[in-house]
Amino acid sequence: MTIIEPGVCVMRAPGSVGVGAAGVPRWAHSAPAPHTDYARHIAPLHPHPVFLHDDQINNRIAIWQGDISTLEVDAIANTTDETLTECNSVNERILQVAGPELKEEIITRGYECRTGDVVVTPGFGLRCRHIIHTVSPKYVAKYHTAAETSLHNCYRNVVCKAQELGARSLALCALSAPHRNFPPDLAAHVALRTVRRHLEQQRLPALVVVAAARGAEAALLVALAPLYFPRDAHEADAQRWRLPLEPAYHDRRIRIIHNPHEHSSDTDKFLCSTQKSGIALLDIKIVFQYLYTYNVIFHIIGSTDSNVDNGR
Repeated sequence: MTIIEPGVCVMRAPGSVGVGAAGVPRWAHSAPAPHTDYARHIAPLHPHPVFLHDDQINNRIAIWQGDISTLEVDAIANTTDETLTECNSVNERILQVAGPELKEEIITRGYECRTGDVVVTPGFGLRCRHIIHTVSPKYVAKYHTAAETSLHNCYRNVVCKAQELGARSLALCALSAPHRNFPPDLAAHVALRTVRRHLEQQRLPALVVVAAARGAEAALLVALAPLYFPRDAHEADAQRWRLPLEPAYHDRRIRIIHNPHEHSSDTDKFLCSTQKSGIALLDIKIVFQYLYTYNVIFHIIGSTDSNVDNGR
């Protein structure tokens, strides 16, 4: 067990031995941080605490340090690339432990996953039923809001898919891989905020284990978790000074199609049939980063055939 700060413990996985979800300490069982009087120094950002102290929610989340492939849970999140074969520490470990069946599944079915979307495969050799793969965005300071929104979509879609699968326990790795240049503190805020909002509204997963591969990552999560999962009234009140303003995640989406002559001008009909048609909806700013990689034609939702005709 690794002590991150006084009164807060984060369980570390003992090598390749399986770790049952029931044995992972819940956040509610950790001691609150020492009280700090911020009112003497700066004006509050919020008039009231944004996230209230709730032991039921705190019992549904755990911060855990170790090898995510050792966790015995219903579903594990994996951060990868569009082909599900990216070379990063988490994906490589999951592919290794899951065994050749996972690689064969990916190749045979020709899986593709766009930024912010998810793809589900069986766990195979892992101690889980499902692997929920997602692709996080690259961080570019110029497109800060778009990147943050896209990362939020990654976490939201993972936890929503876990709920859809009926998973009672979910192991959630840091979806923003280091080489994607996301500031660690920003990525941690997005992860914790998205999980908190989901747990407020949904019963599943009953447990979300936020798995940190390294001590520094775990320490950052532990430092920020009281802002989203306060363990007493003092931690809840501290949000008024320490909690960043919550961004508004606008649905700035564009339509990706292969034939510009096969689209409808009926926006509502398009939005309702999106899941059936398999058309991808991506954040407009993120897509601009991939226009030279993917040979696609894009049209902003709401454009009509008449607009095209008038331009001729």
